[in-house]
Amino acid sequence: MRKAIALLAACGLLLLSSAAGVAQDVPAWPGRPGAYVFEVTRDGKSIGTQTVTVKQESGTVTVTTESKIAVKMLGIVVYRMHQVFIETYRDRRLVALYAETKDPDGLRAGEIRRDGDHWEGKIGKQSRSFDCACETSSMWQQATLKSPNMIEASQAEKRSVTIEDKGTETLDLPEGKVKARHFAVKGEIEREVWYDSAGNLVSARQIGSDGSLIQQNLMSDPQATRETREEAGQP
Repeated sequence: MRKAIALLAACGLLLLSSAAGVAQDVPAWPGRPGAYVFEVTRDGKSIGTQTVTVKQESGTVTVTTESKIAVKMLGIVVYRMHQVFIETYRDRRLVALYAETKDPDGLRAGEIRRDGDHWEGKIGKQSRSFDCACETSSMWQQATLKSPNMIEASQAEKRSVTIEDKGTETLDLPEGKVKARHFAVKGEIEREVWYDSAGNLVSARQIGSDGSLIQQNLMSDPQATRETREEAGQP
């Protein structure tokens, strides 16, 4: 079990990676600003929450992702993690990433910044330096699916992935039914992700290293149940 939970931390919980070749009908940037609250489960049992907060001011978009995880066995917490990512976009380009993770291995924090397509900075005591015209693995918005290279948020390292557009599905989420676009991510990160009509993340899942199913489902968003029912064609 610990390996599966460690995988969550390493990959930024269910924060997603992507690649080129996605469908062209990408929703407008940056979708709906506001707070998106997700329940995170492991094999159907709740282990915590993740909140993605999108703020827009003129040409700058700031996305803060906070994850709080506590895994229990026989009522005792056996694993706890608190993780925060802050992404800064200017004129639709990711220009900075701050990452902080606190778990049983201690606290690791740092920041990388972009100069042209060159990234440089530190995570903990480790230096980072690489070239990448890409986004991070948070995959909070469908419009960021545009490069075969992604920055894995928790590690601030470049990853290679591919993505398959699997079409539209109707999901039954905690806040109601929502019509969502489904993408399958493969490569250095294996994951599936769904976006609503505004391009915002509503659900994700992956298989842990021990075979457990890790899932993330939207519990509330800026438009709440009214919006999801309209998207799914509900009365």
